Amino acid sequence: MYQFEKIQMYLTVFINCKTRKMKKAILILAIVGLSTVGAHAQSKPRMSIAANIGVPTTSGYSFAYGADLQADFGVASTTFITLSGGYEGYSWKGGGGSSGIIPLLAGAKFFFGEANKLYGHAQLGYAFYSKGGSGAFAYAPSLGYYVNPNFDIALKYLASSKDQFTLGSLNVRFAYNF
Repeated sequence: MYQFEKIQMYLTVFINCKTRKMKKAILILAIVGLSTVGAHAQSKPRMSIAANIGVPTTSGYSFAYGADLQADFGVASTTFITLSGGYEGYSWKGGGGSSGIIPLLAGAKFFFGEANKLYGHAQLGYAFYSKGGSGAFAYAPSLGYYVNPNFDIALKYLASSKDQFTLGSLNVRFAYNF
C-alpha cells in the first residue's frame, strides 16, 4: 500500500497548491518520486511508442494527431506507474494552420482481471504549447486493450486546461510495446 499512499500524497499536495510555480515544482517532484517507486519493483520498464489520431473536443479545430513515448514501471502484477512525453497537433478548421502541445504526463495504469489485457489509465502533468512558449495543466484518462504483448490500442481523452480554456481531443492510440 506504500505506493498508493505516496501517489495520494502527491495528488493532494498538487490539488491544494495555489501558484503555478509551486504546481510545477510539485509535479516534477512527483514524477521523480513515482519513477523511483516503479524502479524498485521492476528493474526494466516496459516501453511503448505510439501514434494517435482523433477528434478535437474544442471548437475551431478539425483534426487531432500525435505521437508519444511511454515507460511503464511495474509496482504490482496488475499496476504500473507511467511516464510519457510526446506531441499532439490540432488542425484548424478551414485549413488555416495548426497548433500543438507537448504533454509530459505521469500516471497509473490498472489492469482488470488476471489476463492483463484490459486496462484503465489515468495521467496528470503539464503541456507546453508549441507556439507561444507557455503551457497548461494536462490530463489524460484512457481505456485500453492489449491485443498481444507487442501491440495495444486505447481510447484516450487528452486535454490541457488554463484560464478557463480547455484544448482537448478524443483519440485512438495505437502503441507498439518493446
